[in-house]
Amino acid sequence: IIGAPGQSKTLSFQIVLQNLQGSQLSTKPFCKRLPAMDPFFCLGSKYSRSEDIAYVFDRAIKREQQYEQNRMETRCVVFLDEASLPDENKMVLKVLHPYLDECKVAFVAVANKAFDAANANRMICIYRSLPSKDDQKILAYGCLGLQTEQYIDKRLELIITGLCNGYRQVLNSQDIPKIFHDRDFIYTLRELRFELTTSTMTENASVTGIKPLSLLRALEHNFNGISNEQFQKLTEIFFNCVRQQCKDFLLPSKKEQRSTLNILSDSLQLDSIRRRLYGRYKLIIDESEDESAIRLLFQTGIIDSDPNKTTIFRMSDFPDDINNEIRNVEILSTIKLCMETGKTIIMINTGRIHGSLYDVFNQNFSIMATGDTRKIFSKVAIGPKTLDVPVNEEFQCLVQIKHSEMKEIPAPFLSRFQKYSLNINDFYRIQFENLSKTDQIIMKNIEDKARTFIEHYGKQYFYGLNDNTLYSCLLSLIKINENNMEQEKNKTYLNVHHHYTQLEQKSKLIIEENPTDIQQCLLRSILSKLIQLVSPESLILKLPTFEDSIARWLCTNYFQNQEHFNIENFIRQLTTIPTDMINEGDQQQLSQKINITTKVTIFTRTSSYILGLNKNSKYQLFKETTDNNDEIDVLNL
Repeated sequence: IIGAPGQSKTLSFQIVLQNLQGSQLSTKPFCKRLPAMDPFFCLGSKYSRSEDIAYVFDRAIKREQQYEQNRMETRCVVFLDEASLPDENKMVLKVLHPYLDECKVAFVAVANKAFDAANANRMICIYRSLPSKDDQKILAYGCLGLQTEQYIDKRLELIITGLCNGYRQVLNSQDIPKIFHDRDFIYTLRELRFELTTSTMTENASVTGIKPLSLLRALEHNFNGISNEQFQKLTEIFFNCVRQQCKDFLLPSKKEQRSTLNILSDSLQLDSIRRRLYGRYKLIIDESEDESAIRLLFQTGIIDSDPNKTTIFRMSDFPDDINNEIRNVEILSTIKLCMETGKTIIMINTGRIHGSLYDVFNQNFSIMATGDTRKIFSKVAIGPKTLDVPVNEEFQCLVQIKHSEMKEIPAPFLSRFQKYSLNINDFYRIQFENLSKTDQIIMKNIEDKARTFIEHYGKQYFYGLNDNTLYSCLLSLIKINENNMEQEKNKTYLNVHHHYTQLEQKSKLIIEENPTDIQQCLLRSILSKLIQLVSPESLILKLPTFEDSIARWLCTNYFQNQEHFNIENFIRQLTTIPTDMINEGDQQQLSQKINITTKVTIFTRTSSYILGLNKNSKYQLFKETTDNNDEIDVLNL
């Protein structure tokens, strides 16, 4: 069965599976005449191996032989889901040839694109064409829980027509990235169904139908993951199409529109009933490329940092880890436990195991209900075996991917998630809005002056500078007021004295030269961070272009308080807490006065010193920091 994501290919197999349960259990007379089906599931991914598929077939053939020996009316069928994902270059699916020729067991595969001729000629191929206008309308009525058109208010009927027209326009728009599929539209409609459910409690409820604000909220959840400008165009397309049918259906004001972070936060807090109907798992598209989005989600409290409630899974790209099947199984086993206990999981760089969890991501659950209790199960592929795993209804999943990887992500994977694109700017803006008006003015001035400094100096002279660098620095100036978290406003304040790291401590006196001038102190703190990214010769070249007082300040700070010439001194500075800080009080007071930098990227002209580090030289370098040489490791990559 070949078709685009979200076209009910897997669902069609499940419907057949539920109905063909043998003469004893099948409910329909037609199905009673047919044998029962015993399915053997195999989930395809780009990491699938021929051996895994062969293992599933061999198990199915062995079971089929047992049924024949016992004269049982049961037929085995191998179901290969996402059959287009295995790597074509490795010819993984060539293993199918003998099994398809022998026809010892039934076989069904679903894929997003056509098979090669060798496999296609051995099967009956069913192509699912793109849904027609009538198909989409039937789909819309079904997702909204409406059985027939005759009982529907005329206004609601027009709105549904407008929604279908809007979705088709979005798919064809050149301004909207091609990351949306039928599932996104289906879940939008399922969310809108809640409004119809509540409104049909009264006789004239159908008059209200779908409200503009409800449509905006549903689009925010299901058609996100793109830039603000692109999302504005998308909402305008939907609302214009509906307004062509209903003249008074107006796009809500800008005040009603939520930030990406607020949308994500609200979605994570849905109750179990709403989550079950339309709350998909989340795909975090991180524009920072360095996991900053996940770190800041913890810092802002959107994700609970309690390890009893949240678990992070990371996978490395080192060669020994990529081919480590045992490590993959360990991670999948731990994820299985999290699913059972209802924890929130965050998956970072876990592409190698995504194929094992496609049914979980799709929330493709089997439900067993007895009385008032119910259990839900999902399939997880561990190696060649597919297991039914119980899923707690509180279970949540967030998958992080880098923005640069978006082009490589397969469409079936994207369509399974609510998508959210996050960058440092988003976090900065939400903290900025919680500042007092006075502090907002100060921060706006600092942002403008820092941007002017970068442009005057020249962006090309700053090593590693990108769009997020300035906002990351600005964000470090804002402190969350933990004693005032209950109030919506003024949860944050400007962090004047608590933002120094061990690398910046020597600059404190020159930054706070005039401690009553908050704006000057904060601006100097930003400039101090920025000049750490420039080379000595570029600074000497640019100093004459600044006013004398500014040039003198930059020169003093750069050459006297920062280390730019000796990497050994720099590492000592990084690994040593300043003595003047130690003398000021105990460790608790110290943690309030200084932030410890634990990770740095160093740009050097040559690598000879670093490459020359070995057990002896690292002992010489770190002997003042620790007496235990085993605490230090130099990984030469």
